[in-house]
Parts: sequence; structure tokens; C-alpha cells
Amino acid sequence: MQGNATTLELLDRIHSAILIADFAQLEQLTPALETSMAGAQTLRDAALLAQIRAKAERNAACLMAAGRGVRAAQRRIAEIRDAAQGFSTYDGRGQRAQHGQHSSFARRF
Repeated sequence: MQGNATTLELLDRIHSAILIADFAQLEQLTPALETSMAGAQTLRDAALLAQIRAKAERNAACLMAAGRGVRAAQRRIAEIRDAAQGFSTYDGRGQRAQHGQHSSFARRF
């Protein structure tokens, strides 16, 4: 039972690390969780398995949300970079035309 309590504790520690974006701690905790979960394969306690599943699903949801946040930040940085290079329009023939560069704006970033 001690190993299973450790699994629950590790899942909670991983959740805390996700919330504060402590990727170094996540890297350290992952092997310990994998080792702990290897022993859970023979576990027969349905209530404990349900707790482990709920915490794992919570962590997965948080990781997915963090991934969406990172992708949104990447898109925003790309938008800022594009805006710093000027703007583009399309002419009557559908050809892209680049207009002006805002070099003072680009230097701010």
C-alpha cells in the first residue's frame, strides 16, 4: 500500500509542477512515477485505481492546456514578428504585396 500512496503523492507533485511550469521537476518526477506505476499493474483495489486514474486525467488535462498556451504564445510571437516586418495585402490579381517595414517597432522586441 505504501507504493500506491507514493503514486498518488507523485501525481500530486507532478500536478503542482505543471501548475508552476517547473519542467525540471517534471523531468525528475517522471521516472519515479513510471517506477511506481510499474508496481500498480497487480493492484486490485478499485477505489485506489480510481484515485490514480482521476489524478492522471487531471494532470493530462493540465498538460494539454499548457500545450495550448504554449502554441498560443508561439502564434502571438509570430504575429508580432510579422507586424514588425510590415503588412501585406493582395492586389486585384491575387498577388501578395508587402508594405513598409516598421523598423523602430521591430527594435522594441
